Order: sequence, then structure tokens, then C-alpha cells
Amino acid sequence: MRRAPAVEKDICDIDEDDIRVSVVGTVIKKDPIQYSMIIDDGTGSVTVFADNLFDIQSIIRVIGRPQMRGEPIIDAEIVQDFSDFDLELFKKIKEMVL
Repeated sequence: MRRAPAVEKDICDIDEDDIRVSVVGTVIKKDPIQYSMIIDDGTGSVTVFADNLFDIQSIIRVIGRPQMRGEPIIDAEIVQDFSDFDLELFKKIKEMVL
């Protein structure tokens, strides 16, 4: 059984029709009791439930299934460390492509 491909999204563009999304953002809060983090990409923030938590101010990419519970959350399937990632350059390239 194939997984649906993850669609690169800004957090503000996540909606209930999305099956899998990929977002890049900065960890602004973490809760080790609930295994969750809040990440912000400059367009909005989202709660991410994951097995591995990253430190606050870490840049990460999250691939997972979004759910709408008043506000979007992501059940993470993959969380990648993007600490050496140039987030500003990434945003500029996304603007040029779109």
C-alpha cells in the first residue's frame, strides 16, 4: 500500500482536505509530557505530536498527517533536523516558484 505524497505547505495553508503535509519551521515550545512541540514558519504555528522532541529554536521539517481540532495539528511520521538549513533562502525560493 502506497502512502500519499507529502505536499509542501505553509502552516497557514493547511486545511482539512490535506492527507499528508511537509512543513519547515522553528520550534517555539515543547511539551515532553504530551510528546508535542509547537513550530512556527512565519505564516502561523502548529502543534506537532512526535516521538522525538527537539530543543526550542531548532529548525525542523515535519512530515505527517494534519488534523483540524479547532486549529491544525500534525501527527508526525517523520521529523528531520534542519538546523543547518537556510530558512530565509528556502522562503525566497518558494516565492519564486509559486
